[in-house]
Amino acid sequence: MTDYQRTEPDIYEQAASWVEKLAAGELDSLSKRRFSHWLDADPQHRAVLIAMVETWNDPALNQLLARYPSRSLNRLNTKWPQIGFASAAAFSLVLLAGLYLGVAWRPATAPYELHTAKAESRQQQLTDGSVLDMAPDTQLTVNFTTSKRQVVQGLGAAYFAVEKDKQRPFEVRLGQASVVAVGTEFTIDQDPDLIDITVYEGAVQVQASAAGPNLLLKAGEQVRISNHQLSDVRKVNLQQLVDWRSGWIEIENESLAYLLHRLNRSGSTTVSAGPGLDQLRVAGRFELANISQTLQALQQTYDLQLERSAQGVRLVRSP
Repeated sequence: MTDYQRTEPDIYEQAASWVEKLAAGELDSLSKRRFSHWLDADPQHRAVLIAMVETWNDPALNQLLARYPSRSLNRLNTKWPQIGFASAAAFSLVLLAGLYLGVAWRPATAPYELHTAKAESRQQQLTDGSVLDMAPDTQLTVNFTTSKRQVVQGLGAAYFAVEKDKQRPFEVRLGQASVVAVGTEFTIDQDPDLIDITVYEGAVQVQASAAGPNLLLKAGEQVRISNHQLSDVRKVNLQQLVDWRSGWIEIENESLAYLLHRLNRSGSTTVSAGPGLDQLRVAGRFELANISQTLQALQQTYDLQLERSAQGVRLVRSP
């Protein structure tokens, strides 16, 4: 069961949020993509939205909705699924009245987990409209309440496109570290040794530990957390930046362990480093899913050999 299919109240809240956005005026390009993705995700989304629009009965809203053609709306069956239309319309009216009066109706949901397997990526829309792109072998725990939006990230990487909500900042917890945003886009890549944070749009607040200083990280900037300490801020060219979403990794002067952590997320073969090789400095551009090609390049460039076993492949120094 996906996040946006968890409960009927969640779907009502999402639909009410979209109706509110549409009633406020034209959607921006990012919101258009999210709106289309949400509509196409589940037939019930379409039914709830249409019921709310019909309940509102605003010709201007109907005209605005027509500007966002979607195959979902074109093939919509307006018959209410599973529950009666009258009940749905009544519930919609309550929600819309709350929106009209400025009441923020946000039901709390129990924390739930999202995860991807090795070699599996996933896009996930949360109940507030935020969208996550999850790298392979990534673990997240989502905990939204009436007063907060919190995601706890384990090992792995994720790209966060956060919906604006000034009343409920969006927080990602990473052990003692945290990243807090109101509405922005950023990526977090965490392995056992370090955390890389890159901001693509807007700004986020970063702390390496609960007692540590706050750092405001802006679009086009990157910082690393290691041993509960913040590195210096690094400027990055977002147009040229290569990250896991492209299927490639481009590094310069990173440890072999850093590269292998990321290769092992995307491949079915486990690759490890032999004695004394974890901190070998490596550089290059590597295709994450093409383990054999990467191993060949490492062998040739750094004079290494492969040892194969039932547990996987180990890189060792040539004799």
